[in-house]
Amino acid sequence: MTDLLSSTPSDALRSKLDDPQVAASLSLLLEHADTLALGVVALDGLLRRADTISANIEGSLKDVKNIGDSFSYLGTPTKRLAQDAPEIADAVEALLESGMLSREVVTLLGELAGALVKGAEQAKVKGTAVGGVLPLLRALKDPDVGRGLGLLIEVSRALGKSL
Repeated sequence: MTDLLSSTPSDALRSKLDDPQVAASLSLLLEHADTLALGVVALDGLLRRADTISANIEGSLKDVKNIGDSFSYLGTPTKRLAQDAPEIADAVEALLESGMLSREVVTLLGELAGALVKGAEQAKVKGTAVGGVLPLLRALKDPDVGRGLGLLIEVSRALGKSL
């Protein structure tokens, strides 16, 4: 018991340094002192800036939430789309099989749409109206009207055959 009371802190340190495991650990620490110092400086900087870093993270999370909120208008249509997906898939399959999306059909529909727009514009500008049989017969002399009616007649024949 007198040895414990008479031992000094330096004696306790000497006895620990005599332990081979302690000596090996200290040696390893000393070999990597520069790396440890760099780590301590980095950790100190991180801890000193913890408030700023956490505020930045919090702000970023709020930004992400706001971005998510800005797309909330997609919620209802997306949910409805998911619910109607089987019916939509059936309709798309039927459309693909129908031939409606063939190049010929799409081209013809494009021409028809263009003609509808031009015709509607011209009818507004010119005030085109047919006020009886004679103006209708005069319109039949126009080669463009004749080609358009010829198309309608042939479409009517083909439609009649398919019915």
